[in-house]
Amino acid sequence: MKEKNIIIIGMGTASSGAAAAVNHTNPRAEVSIIEKRGYEMYSPCGMPFAFEGRLDFESLKHDFPARGPRTKVYLNTEEVKIDPDRKEAVIKSQEGQKAFQYDSLIIATGAQPLIPPIKNIEKFLGSYAHTLFTLEEVSRLYNIASQDSKVSIIGAGAIGVEFAMAMKKQGLEVIIAEMMGQVFPNALDKDMARHVQEYLEISGITVLINSRVKEVIGKDKVEGIIIDEKAHKTDLIILACGIIPNIEWLKNCGISCNKNGVITNNRMMTNMKGIYAAGDCVETYNAMTKKRCGSALAVPALKQGRVAGINAAGGRAIYTGTLNTFISIFGEYAVGSTGITSEQAKEEGHELVIQKIKGQNKADWYPGHKELIVKLIADKKGKLLGGQVFGEKIAVKNRIDIISSYLSTRSHLRDMIKGELAYCPDVANIPDPLTTAVDFMLRRVK
Repeated sequence: MKEKNIIIIGMGTASSGAAAAVNHTNPRAEVSIIEKRGYEMYSPCGMPFAFEGRLDFESLKHDFPARGPRTKVYLNTEEVKIDPDRKEAVIKSQEGQKAFQYDSLIIATGAQPLIPPIKNIEKFLGSYAHTLFTLEEVSRLYNIASQDSKVSIIGAGAIGVEFAMAMKKQGLEVIIAEMMGQVFPNALDKDMARHVQEYLEISGITVLINSRVKEVIGKDKVEGIIIDEKAHKTDLIILACGIIPNIEWLKNCGISCNKNGVITNNRMMTNMKGIYAAGDCVETYNAMTKKRCGSALAVPALKQGRVAGINAAGGRAIYTGTLNTFISIFGEYAVGSTGITSEQAKEEGHELVIQKIKGQNKADWYPGHKELIVKLIADKKGKLLGGQVFGEKIAVKNRIDIISSYLSTRSHLRDMIKGELAYCPDVANIPDPLTTAVDFMLRRVK
């Protein structure tokens, strides 16, 4: 395979997958990685646990894991411009300007936080209103929050919920406001979201759904927020309202984008030959519905990066879409989902068989057992479409991974019932709630 010059813009999960794939596919390739930060990598998913006090913020930083013998890293980049016609990327930093010629280029610039249109919010950004997007901002927030602080979190997705629990464990008074009718909107069915909300409320967190934040109150500092028509006192505001792809810098270079991000095909290639994209900045597609979508999850980003890297290096790989498999942990409990929800399945025209089982993560006579709730979604012919699990965090992780594995092979419920799940009273019950759910569903399929 001939020697290639490959540029990767961005240094996150997608770029690590891309660089590793390039090194494996074409060891002769020269890889240049461009990053705006002054350090290489950090683990954003670990930030709620650092805020909770389980680990140190500095421990989240780490070296780029896919550095090959012909890899060069350029940090502290202030600006990047690409010229697809000349196959050139120009970076600007304090050291000056540097031009790179490339054979292939991979865009992995991730996303940026969405700032909602709330009256007066811009005035307090960075002082009393914070996003949870960078290690520096979350670390600064940790240092200024005191135990008597009243915190208002806007948004009840994974980030908002995880930080709500972390802040509560630090002794802060926490309220979550979500404009949709449930926590984890578009990711869980309402009945499963209700279990999460009840657990948050039992933990002392106030959760307001169907509630829109309209205004921030205060002159020199934040004094409160108006949710619908009611004022709530608050000292700090946390914006966890979602993300938008980081693609503004691509304007006028001819690469096709939309609201979901850079538009790619199943080889993760853009409309420009030799230019690929991966991670939170791309529009990809759902493996179940085949519809175009964004996906702000680490595992799809890694897989997309690998596909982009293989193809950029001269190999051939196909991305099969995302199942949107996720787990969100808050305290000792978690919720997870994979595939499509009941509402999404109905929108696709499926006639559904749904089963929800309440069981335990261990034998009910064994000390320390906790509730485990499993929900499966299939069509009337028994084709598996999705699953959701709530309960003790390790048990949730295990069941979601099992369901995701069956989904990835387009399995029928009959395939699932043939499988064998390991049993020991310290880690599982018999029959397992997942097995019971499948058994009950099989009695109702055609």
